[in-house]
Amino acid sequence: MEATQEQQRQKKLSNFSLPLLTSNFASVFGEGVYRFGLNWFLVSTYGNAQLLGWLTGFGFFVYLLNDMYVGAVLDRFNRKWVLVLSDLFGAIGMIILSLMINPANPQTWILFAITAVMYIDISYEYPAARAILPDVIKKSGLARFNAYVSAAFSAGQAMGPLVGGILLRMDWINLRSFMFLYGMLLLLTAGINLAIRTHPEVIERVSEPFIQSLKNGFTYVWKMPKLFESMLITVWANFCFEAFIISMPFLVQKTYHGTANEYSLALTAAAISGIVAGFLLAHYTRFNNLNTLYLDFYVLGFAFIVATFVNVIWALVIVIIMNGFVRSSFVIKVNTVRQEESSSEYLGRVFGISFFATDLFAPIVSITFGYSVSKLGVWTLLVIGLMMITGMIAIKTIMRRRYATA
Repeated sequence: MEATQEQQRQKKLSNFSLPLLTSNFASVFGEGVYRFGLNWFLVSTYGNAQLLGWLTGFGFFVYLLNDMYVGAVLDRFNRKWVLVLSDLFGAIGMIILSLMINPANPQTWILFAITAVMYIDISYEYPAARAILPDVIKKSGLARFNAYVSAAFSAGQAMGPLVGGILLRMDWINLRSFMFLYGMLLLLTAGINLAIRTHPEVIERVSEPFIQSLKNGFTYVWKMPKLFESMLITVWANFCFEAFIISMPFLVQKTYHGTANEYSLALTAAAISGIVAGFLLAHYTRFNNLNTLYLDFYVLGFAFIVATFVNVIWALVIVIIMNGFVRSSFVIKVNTVRQEESSSEYLGRVFGISFFATDLFAPIVSITFGYSVSKLGVWTLLVIGLMMITGMIAIKTIMRRRYATA
């Protein structure tokens, strides 16, 4: 009987969803425009990345607080409405705070309030957007559509810095403008999310406390080796990614004396390489697995190390582009594993835990590299490259033993 119901549900699902694809593009595009403006204004105003590091670290602390509950929320309530309401919250908060900020001398407390609003929105929006896929897309089409989603995500990342760089050339643009634009784009995204057609699996939901629900989710992930492996990779990969993200504005602006336009073009090229990764994995779905992901990180780590000793800005740009490709590939592969390996009953908590794993050490790494990049300079690339390679070797060793005893 249950098998028949699931077959009928699969027939109602689609192989493709334009609103869901557009939603992923719009959300990351708005975030990209805002982050580009914020990062550039803060570094140019204060001459270092320390406040940026503190804001990013605080944001990830907000992530962690919400990650504790987002999985249980997604498994208990309608995932589409969680997606819509999170963007509405972000839009309203961002627009109100944009009217209060002094763009010439931004109040620190408003910067922290903006960060809290943005990260609360993202901490619910991103897991909801991933967990909703099996309610929209046929199981047979998940791997391919994940690649398309990543391509849309990367397209948003490409357009965000590009538009941000163009806006910075205009005399009237300031931090308030970036904030207000981001708020309006979040409002548009909430409207797009309303158009997504979902067919959730009918599950008999057991009423249980949120803490117990969270514990059950962690137990489920621990018992599923592939899910557990994806979480370990996520923890360390994002540790390295965030270290590079927080270091990039300083490296471009202070170490290599690059311009806002060069920074914008580098981020745009990186996002385009992410789009390429999405389309390649959509076509060659057999490479959409964790085994090939290790190779991606070995190559990227080696590129970081080589770029350390080729001390020109184009070496940094090449690393930024490669980082964009591998980051997109990483997102596609781990999300596909989670959607294919998880039962619908636990999918929300699996993605909640995955975002908890993503954000676990981000506050520490953001603050640490926010201070250290000004002292390490180009040697930051060597540190990140070595961390990337040694971390992945360690995870591979741990999981080889886990699979041998399973």
